[in-house]
Amino acid sequence: MNSSWLFAKLIGLLVLAGKQTLGAGLCAPVFSRRRTLVDKNIFPALSRVAPIVSRCFGAMALAFFAAVARAIVPIPTVIGPIPGDNPGSPGHNYPFFSTDIVLSDYGYVEQEFFFEGGANVYNAPAPSGGIGNNAASAPTASIVTSGHPYRSRMLVRRPVDPAKFNGVVVVEWFNVTNGYDTDVHWFYQKEFFLRAGYAWVGVSAQNAGLSNTPNGIKNWSPTRYGTLNVTDSGTVSGDALSYDIYSQAARAIRSMPAVMGGLPVQQLIAIGQSQSAGRLGIYLNAVHIRDPIYDGAVLASGGQIIRNDLTIPVIKLLTESEFVMSSLNEIPVLQPDTDKIRIWPVAGSSHSEQYSLVVRAAVLFRDLGLQAFDTCATPARSRVPNRFVYNAAVNALVQWNRTGAQPAHAPPMQVTSVSPPNIARDAFGNGLGGIRLAEMEVPVAKEGGDTCGLGGTHVPFDSATLNALYPSQYVYVSKVMQAATASVAAGFVLLEDAKATMVRAMTSVYGLGLVCGSLCADVQQFPIHPSSQLLQRQTDFMHFVGSDALVSHLVLATRAIATGYTLGGDPAAKASFAQSIGYLQLYINDVQLLLGAGHLKPETAQLLTNEANILIQQLGAL
Repeated sequence: MNSSWLFAKLIGLLVLAGKQTLGAGLCAPVFSRRRTLVDKNIFPALSRVAPIVSRCFGAMALAFFAAVARAIVPIPTVIGPIPGDNPGSPGHNYPFFSTDIVLSDYGYVEQEFFFEGGANVYNAPAPSGGIGNNAASAPTASIVTSGHPYRSRMLVRRPVDPAKFNGVVVVEWFNVTNGYDTDVHWFYQKEFFLRAGYAWVGVSAQNAGLSNTPNGIKNWSPTRYGTLNVTDSGTVSGDALSYDIYSQAARAIRSMPAVMGGLPVQQLIAIGQSQSAGRLGIYLNAVHIRDPIYDGAVLASGGQIIRNDLTIPVIKLLTESEFVMSSLNEIPVLQPDTDKIRIWPVAGSSHSEQYSLVVRAAVLFRDLGLQAFDTCATPARSRVPNRFVYNAAVNALVQWNRTGAQPAHAPPMQVTSVSPPNIARDAFGNGLGGIRLAEMEVPVAKEGGDTCGLGGTHVPFDSATLNALYPSQYVYVSKVMQAATASVAAGFVLLEDAKATMVRAMTSVYGLGLVCGSLCADVQQFPIHPSSQLLQRQTDFMHFVGSDALVSHLVLATRAIATGYTLGGDPAAKASFAQSIGYLQLYINDVQLLLGAGHLKPETAQLLTNEANILIQQLGAL
């Protein structure tokens, strides 16, 4: 069937409906252009027509234009799911960074697909800097050349049962800053995706993640990934094919049932962090606007100014790092909220905080033999959980599309200087303004996006300061509960995440008047700084069935260690340290039981057991 004829017929039906319900006068500009639009067959210009038509026909028209645009993006050939060996097997014939979560415990499955087709090269600009923080919007791009062959991959994590699926697929543009594909948002948001029934798909769009030495995935596993090609065999540079690859991944998700196991897809959310957000900003402004196929987008810690004429909602999330680091400076890129755009800055958070580092520790060591720690002189990695705001943003986008409910408007950061970038700070050195989570409203440390590169800062307050701020556990927990509840009411944190914040406060040592010495202090990371609080957080972050019991052992161990430090030279101190070792031995025993029951992957069990043994060894020397 001729597409122009179909387009004309459907436009005609919309025109008739508009005249009958609204009158011809209001929509005359659209009606008068109908023949010109059809005769020129300008499907790439649908995004410019859609806002006008939406005034006449509302959701019916927007749904029509979205459907036509999706039909324009070619359906690639999909191969898979690709079989493989168990993660950690010699030869690496399994998905790179295959999750260390036992997905079957949550009714999920992980599958990898290759997809291939022909991609265009556009005259879109290259991203500026590492995160694409360009203080201008890329104009709509034109096609320079077409038909460049490519083969890429999609990593899919989805519910098995359609009844568990919420209809939304979050499609992540893999971050390649480290020279390999990193599923940043999966690491950040996995718990949210699993509990809320989202499907997640990671897309390899850039050559660095495939071909960089030594850890690009084609080098990591030539047998599995050797045929992947996103440069037309080296003839196209600058990741110029990445935009069509990302669009065609979306088309495959929507149109090829095998990719989603037959799950009915209602919405696709584009998402990317840092370097990937820089790419997504250009993609949305220059390419996606030609042929919209995603229903919304989240840009985290990067990206240029977003055009006001986009037809999909966009939420841009910024950490404090983007307000204090010259290389990440997003202050000149700030823009007002609109009916399609929100800017959400999170006070005290860092570009790459503690959670994002330690949660990948098991797969990082399994697949690359690398350990997850920083060596900065100033303790690094903010503990402000920006992942909770990421969760709220994805949820807000979905509701924005489903119900029209507008997300909250975030308070701005209190900027004191644009160049060099800087913000106002309180007496503790913590930043002012922005979205303020409980960790900033009820601080136990100096948290920020400064000092240690992308990791930012986390410097705990001394015992005297903590005891003065929180003379009892009741005072501390009450303040945390109040702050967490306020974040939910403001629309920046989901209730489930606020509850997690409250539980951590209830099980902490703050307000107990204890001195948390080195082996219980929440500073740095294993193995350079063994600590019961670090092990407690890591266990909680890993997300597996049975983790609550393990965390309970570590809560008791931390309190026993802190009591021992508080007792100082008292002979009872050694007994307290010995008690903590007993809790850690119970912890190790339960880790092995969970491994045997199939609730823990071997790499996770090994990591947690090794860290507990390191801690036992050092406690025994006290």
